[in-house]
Amino acid sequence: MEILKKVYALYPTRGLKCDGCNLGEDYYSDGYRCFRSGIFFHKECANSSLEIHNLYHQQHPLKIEVHTKNKNAHRECKLCRNKLPKMYYYCSICDFAIDLICVKKEVKIEIGDSKIHEHPLSLVPEIVSFTCHLCQVLDDRFPFVCNLCDLSFHQDCAESISEINYSCHPQHPLKRFIRVPSRTGGKCCLCGNKLHNLFYHCSVCNFSVDVNCVKNPPPFSLLHPKAHEHPIILMPQRSFVCNACGMDDDPNPYVCPQCNFMIHRNCVDKPRVIKINHHDHRIYYNHYLDSDDWECGVCQKEIKWTCGAYSCLKCQDFAVHLRCATKFGIWDGIELEGISENNVELKLYEVVGEGLIKHSSHQNHVMKLKEENDADDEGIVCEACVYPVFCGPFYSCTKCDNYILHQKCAHLPEKKIDSFYKMEITLFPCDKMETILGLCEVCQYFFQGFRYINKDDITLDVRCGSISEPLFHESHPHHPLYIDFTGNKTCKACGDEATFILSCQECGYFLDIKCPFLPNKVKHKYDKNHFLLLCYGENPGDQYLCEICEEELNPEKWFYRCDECCITFHTKCTLGDLISLKQIVDAEPIKLEAIRNIHMTRLVCDVCHSRCRFPYTLKCSSPLGVDTLCSLQCFRKKYFYKMTPLYELSI
Repeated sequence: MEILKKVYALYPTRGLKCDGCNLGEDYYSDGYRCFRSGIFFHKECANSSLEIHNLYHQQHPLKIEVHTKNKNAHRECKLCRNKLPKMYYYCSICDFAIDLICVKKEVKIEIGDSKIHEHPLSLVPEIVSFTCHLCQVLDDRFPFVCNLCDLSFHQDCAESISEINYSCHPQHPLKRFIRVPSRTGGKCCLCGNKLHNLFYHCSVCNFSVDVNCVKNPPPFSLLHPKAHEHPIILMPQRSFVCNACGMDDDPNPYVCPQCNFMIHRNCVDKPRVIKINHHDHRIYYNHYLDSDDWECGVCQKEIKWTCGAYSCLKCQDFAVHLRCATKFGIWDGIELEGISENNVELKLYEVVGEGLIKHSSHQNHVMKLKEENDADDEGIVCEACVYPVFCGPFYSCTKCDNYILHQKCAHLPEKKIDSFYKMEITLFPCDKMETILGLCEVCQYFFQGFRYINKDDITLDVRCGSISEPLFHESHPHHPLYIDFTGNKTCKACGDEATFILSCQECGYFLDIKCPFLPNKVKHKYDKNHFLLLCYGENPGDQYLCEICEEELNPEKWFYRCDECCITFHTKCTLGDLISLKQIVDAEPIKLEAIRNIHMTRLVCDVCHSRCRFPYTLKCSSPLGVDTLCSLQCFRKKYFYKMTPLYELSI
């Protein structure tokens, strides 16, 4: 676990496929996920020993290796020949690698009762070339040999018998095959994996199973299945439509003959009560829906009402396909049957009159709701999100001129379940955090102001912490957006790639986490008399220039524009990346100060050596000297990996 923490920022959760062992595509299990990369590890894999001794490599110990998300192991497991995942055991002296699955396999030293040879066969724990006497396939590792006859065998071949009675195919015995005839289709009839040099086959039924399914057969009968009131039995090679999910993609159903009920193996243990991110309420599994035209609340495709689906008890018209509801990223993997429903959202404010509230972050004074900023000063910011306040609605303190909260920031709940990690998080106002520079675990931006923190001190800024699903954004008014965990996508607004994104499942529209919160209306010193309005992209044939950097502007991306002056600005040039900073951070050994860039001549950044074009610059004092930096990106390059992590610094 400790070596993983050096590479990944982990938090406990449940997940599907493990990046440490590559298993678990069809079931949820306990483990740990990395905040920044989204990579998941089973709990057992994460707690693997740092060093082991293995009989396949007795000359040296094997040490655990862990790769970052962007680095792949350019080698294979010496036992199974599969590509190595993010974790494996390795001997650097011999260039010997073995994955976490093969490490756990029992190592058999001798086969004394082989049915294919009269003498005992002994393992040669070396990478040595040989030809198997049974299947005649040339191989290069770990043979079992007869020292008397000088014959070599694969382990599976040495342990095989010529004919078996198989529980999943009781009609006929299965015979051993060492060549794959074309009539078999080349795949195991149960797991669908490719058949190799040894497998078992029924020529009457054209039924084939690989060695792994022979050793680990699925149960022939289930006496108390979760999905049906009667016992069900396995009937392979049947074309059918699953009564649970409505799909016909696996020809190996479990069947209840008396009910004519058929179900996929993977659907038998699906949960009965769950909460998904596409709906506000719990949803419940039903064996069938009311006779009507139903549309899935996730994929928006038709639901066959005669098949199983999830529906909401409170919203009579909401239903979801079984497979859509239980997808990773849609469902958190937690079954809620028998667990009482609890709404943890609590408010931080009290209404004391029409348009008047008392907020816990400013308890001694009343705050009044306003629609316009009378001062019209771009230096006034929201205490919660630290974004500038130019127009309403917002709350302003009736006694303090400079204490302001956007209405949506004032209404943020004190406690909630966040949409990314499904954790309970608590909002901490800036009176407790005003001198601490935070690092949001979702968007990886430094910030000041309010923040959400969980019991393990995992921190989210108010923008990421306040995201709920579905999210509706005016840049994409026709469809809702949902958090997408499937990997890096390109943001429609800024063109950057991001791990955490918001996506439209209808038309492939992607936004990274920070762009939906860009202010719709801003002021800039280059156009002091007018507001700049956020534009969500225009005709790609038109040509635009940014008024600040004087470089070409991509009209398909978001930008700011003054309609009266007909001038345009890049969003980054307009706002910079210091927009979430408002205070001085003073902690040994560094001092940071965000300063408005209002000089007659632009200052030169001491890292990228370009003139600072953003609205704020960062003055950084440290034992290394005093630097002027144009952005947090430049600050990261020079300081972040040399100093104490900034999110641990405070006055």
